[in-house]
Amino acid sequence: MFPIQARAVFIKQEAAADSRSMARIERMLPFIEHEGDPVVIDDAGLRDLLTGPLKHLFRHGRRAEEIEPIVMFNQFLYTHSPAEQKRRREAYPELFRRGGLAGYGGYGGWDWRASGDAAYRRQSGLICQPAYALHSFWGCHFRCAYCNLGHMANIYVNLEDWIEHIERNLSTKPNSPRQRLFQWDNGTDVVCWEPEYGGTKMLVELFARQQDAYLELYVGKSDHVDFMLEYEHRGHTTCCWSLAPVEQADKLEKRTAGMEARLAAAKACQEAGYPVRIRFSPMIPFQGWEDGIRHMIQRMFEEIRPEMLTIEPLRFYTYEQLLEDFEPGVIDAEFLEAMKAIPATADAWTRSQFPEELRCRMYRVVFDEASRISPQTPIAFCREKRTVWETFRPELERLGQDPDNYVCNCGPYSAGDDPRVRRCTA
Repeated sequence: MFPIQARAVFIKQEAAADSRSMARIERMLPFIEHEGDPVVIDDAGLRDLLTGPLKHLFRHGRRAEEIEPIVMFNQFLYTHSPAEQKRRREAYPELFRRGGLAGYGGYGGWDWRASGDAAYRRQSGLICQPAYALHSFWGCHFRCAYCNLGHMANIYVNLEDWIEHIERNLSTKPNSPRQRLFQWDNGTDVVCWEPEYGGTKMLVELFARQQDAYLELYVGKSDHVDFMLEYEHRGHTTCCWSLAPVEQADKLEKRTAGMEARLAAAKACQEAGYPVRIRFSPMIPFQGWEDGIRHMIQRMFEEIRPEMLTIEPLRFYTYEQLLEDFEPGVIDAEFLEAMKAIPATADAWTRSQFPEELRCRMYRVVFDEASRISPQTPIAFCREKRTVWETFRPELERLGQDPDNYVCNCGPYSAGDDPRVRRCTA
């Protein structure tokens, strides 16, 4: 486990009373530097944290080195009756509003992601695919400028109960009966907490036992994979990296592994038999971004054979927020001026992302370079408008992709015997 400096450590009272949870906590605590002893708290104490020191979780921005997290060892509470769940939700609504899909209240872990369903597409105009996702962790070691996950680490520690909960649900999946791929925690680079946490081994072994179900392990921006290279995964765990050009990784993604280190880790996992996928997320238009992206793609295909690429730009930023979080001269001047020119009367979605024309310019570099080197590798957009998919329809169709039938990194059907998934690594 990577060492981390925390400002405080708390243990939910249910975890403190559970011997297996405490054994896991005691394995992790030596790597968490903090003053004083861990404090055991109840629902009221957790509510006070969420409404007090954790009420405003600003992006790391330029203050990355100032941020020390609160570490919260939490407990899933699957034995609670419907009446008890209702009582807690009414008494402590704050526990069920934040902290990733799993929330802080203890009733998540197998969570429905509605993004991409019919209502979502109608309302947003964005293309995505709804799915069940797995969550047990929220919070990160890293301090990327555009993120805010360094303030809190919400760690569910009764993993044995969680694994049983997942295995029961794998047999039903009422909202998505054909789902094959299940993503685990994109709210943290969870491998940084391993192997002391133990969730990776338990999930890898769970999915290795399945006939047609696959785990996506979000390794993210880390290179910490040696602990898992000997796991018996049977090809049912896919490792996904968020890859960034050298300049972006070094300057804007503090404490993360560099581009080359991420590629080396991906290569090690691929050589250990794990399928590997890559996200370019977020794609940041820093000064010199085009050359940086081309170099990244060249190096990627020199080192690994990714099953697919998914691409997503930096978003959820207004012009004013870009100025606040990034040093002057970091963001490409043309992109910055385009953001400045968006009328204040525009809707929130329009004001919080680069104009479509500029996003497509970034995407074009990816399509051109990836297609030149590896023309069989499928590419998909992450939460992008249908109009953008239509702009790239010829390129996408050549790869067997369209907005209503595509494979992507965490797509629920993007696994198994789909030829688009397997042809790149055959």
